[in-house]
Amino acid sequence: MNMWLQWLLAMTVKSKGRPALGIDEVARTPFIVLPSDIDLLGHMNNGRYLSYMDLARVDMTNRTGMSAVLDKAGIYAVVGQSTMVYRRSLDLWQRFEIETAVQGADERAIYLQQRFVVDGEVHARGVVQGRFIEKGVGTATIARVTEVLEAAGISVVMPELDQRVHDWAEMNRLPSNRQPAPSSWAGRTPR
Repeated sequence: MNMWLQWLLAMTVKSKGRPALGIDEVARTPFIVLPSDIDLLGHMNNGRYLSYMDLARVDMTNRTGMSAVLDKAGIYAVVGQSTMVYRRSLDLWQRFEIETAVQGADERAIYLQQRFVVDGEVHARGVVQGRFIEKGVGTATIARVTEVLEAAGISVVMPELDQRVHDWAEMNRLPSNRQPAPSSWAGRTPR
């Protein structure tokens, strides 16, 4: 199934009838490996994991009520950073779930862990830094996002951000898009 169709389903019907969640709860979203997900080695292509993580985050934000409230306020989420660890392959027609949980936040971003799970076993894990953009304003701080959510009656309870996640974000951070970021390979020349 084309990812566009999966996105459409995620945005409109996939979350309907599923239990509501608090922001501090773990969302579990079911999927199946489709022929369009498979690479030449016969298992799910590594790039597809990130796309499925997007879909699972849509389910989580729908079920917490965040999607509707933030959309109404003109705020949307973007990925600032992500990292993946692969443990076991996912094969054609294999059913799996993605478990999504908030790991904490700093002033400008929220951090989530997403696990690909089959029969209780973790097959892969991703960590994602989510940033928020407010239309006509620019970057929305976590304080602003919290203010909007709580004004709509959504309780924002987040765990304290693990120092290791903070260090990961700092290690991988690029300069602001308003600052230069020249590509320099310290004496090596790309060819």
